[in-house]
Amino acid sequence: MESLARLRQNLSFQRIGIVYVWIVVIVVFAILKSNPFFTIGTVRAVLNDYSLAGLAAMAVLIPMASGTIDASIGGNISLTSVVAAELLGSTHLPIAIVVILTLAVGAAIGLANIIVVVVLKIPSIIGTLAIWLIADALSVAVSGNQIVSSTKLSGTFGSYFALSNWNEFEIPIFFLIILATIIGVVLTQTPGGRNTTAVGLNLEVARNTGIHVRAVQARALIIGGMLGALAGLVLTAQVASASPGSGDGYLLPAFAAVFLGATQFRLKRFSAWGTVLAVFMLGTGQYGLQLSGAPQWTPNIFQGLALIAAIGLSQILVTKSPGRKGNVRKFFSIRKEPVLSEQGAESSVSITS
Repeated sequence: MESLARLRQNLSFQRIGIVYVWIVVIVVFAILKSNPFFTIGTVRAVLNDYSLAGLAAMAVLIPMASGTIDASIGGNISLTSVVAAELLGSTHLPIAIVVILTLAVGAAIGLANIIVVVVLKIPSIIGTLAIWLIADALSVAVSGNQIVSSTKLSGTFGSYFALSNWNEFEIPIFFLIILATIIGVVLTQTPGGRNTTAVGLNLEVARNTGIHVRAVQARALIIGGMLGALAGLVLTAQVASASPGSGDGYLLPAFAAVFLGATQFRLKRFSAWGTVLAVFMLGTGQYGLQLSGAPQWTPNIFQGLALIAAIGLSQILVTKSPGRKGNVRKFFSIRKEPVLSEQGAESSVSITS
């Protein structure tokens, strides 16, 4: 009976609501479409088309787990995409050096975020939005407000970051799978990852237990900046060109996926695999709307409604579940559970499931 109860809990909407919503979306479009929708071609299209959005979401996830908001991701992708295209197109630098320099630009954006958020203590949503605007402006300056293109962008570089495939599943999908696996393991199975989660849960309690809060958040912002640069490299390789402001459209989908993913598995905890599921669930709905000839504005409505529905229903289920009646708990809450501090001592900060 205990194992059956555990199975029911693990399969509840509260745990894997995205999966059930995803199934409904697939069934609805399979019924509405005159051409077959539930095919391997659809699977390939969704995974290939939305893996870049998944990479952007991974860049947002790490800072969010540490209690900061990195809204500079759009400008990061725009600037690093343009920088990579300019370096490849106008210099004779090896691809490896171009990649390193582009990742360094992403790290520099992360450093700028650290200065405004960790050092100057400007609220992260405001400070990183300012960095987004600056990075976007720099993408215009670097490109001369022109589309940057070169045959070098579609050759070996394109194969490395976008065009190589296995059974027509392109390489960015594998980047995303590897990243999600690494991030998932690090956040849940390592002292540094648990410290990051603890800081995001409650900064003051984490500080009182001996965790170096500023170091944890600084590390998260640097990693987020470099992952944003990886997304910029993939974008350049996918379209074999770069244009200023090209990354701006990834900001809201990335945040939607991260918040939606936090409603899955261990409720109210930012989750790498929950984020991946959210990306592709949202992508399936948007792809289905495109195939159905829906107006151009409808995918954004679907994305917003899916986010509201999933989080809203999860909150309702939390409120109605045994021992959790009354007001809905805050998005983050504390329970006593050992987490290693950076000095190796045990603290009592963790995130509830």
